[in-house]
Amino acid sequence: MENKLLLPILLVSILSCNTHSTEAEQQENALPIESSNPVAQAVVTGKNVEYLDWKSVRINGKFPLTTTVQNINGLLGKPDSVNSINWDETCSSDFRSEESKLAYYSGYHFEQFGDSLDFQSVDFRKSKGLFLHSNDLKLNSSTTLEEIKTRFPNAAKDIEKMDVYEIGEVDAIALPPSKGLSDGHWLLMFQNGKLIRTDDWFPC
Repeated sequence: MENKLLLPILLVSILSCNTHSTEAEQQENALPIESSNPVAQAVVTGKNVEYLDWKSVRINGKFPLTTTVQNINGLLGKPDSVNSINWDETCSSDFRSEESKLAYYSGYHFEQFGDSLDFQSVDFRKSKGLFLHSNDLKLNSSTTLEEIKTRFPNAAKDIEKMDVYEIGEVDAIALPPSKGLSDGHWLLMFQNGKLIRTDDWFPC
């Protein structure tokens, strides 16, 4: 009898059980203080119904998000600056190594590790010529909030107001980077109905 009582009790227990020349520029390119919640989609199946495949995205339609200094120099010219990271104000989990640096190209922001560049964000306000491209989707300064709501209606349901340093209040949409569930996500920021910035966001 005692063993029969212990079995349901055990089952219940188991079931319940990221330095520019000034600190200001680093803050300007830093992720928002308020983090967006990951998009909750298809929890039962463990797959996202809507997502923007990270592997399919190309920088200005040319190079993948992880590329080389040579490729980006050829595409955008030499960087505006390459600076050491202020680790006291930066989440180390966003970077590959303590030897990594921050590289700025126009509105693009990369982690530079050796000859490799990893995309972190793009500020479309810096230039109308900047864009991210994936299949038939183009993200740039002309992309509207309504377009994204139409294409990704589930993600748009969780739109949030966020306060971003030196930008102000934005409407932010979190979008998964893959079909499979992921801790990170794309963070699309809008002002006055237009896309102004896109971040490759990952929790600290």
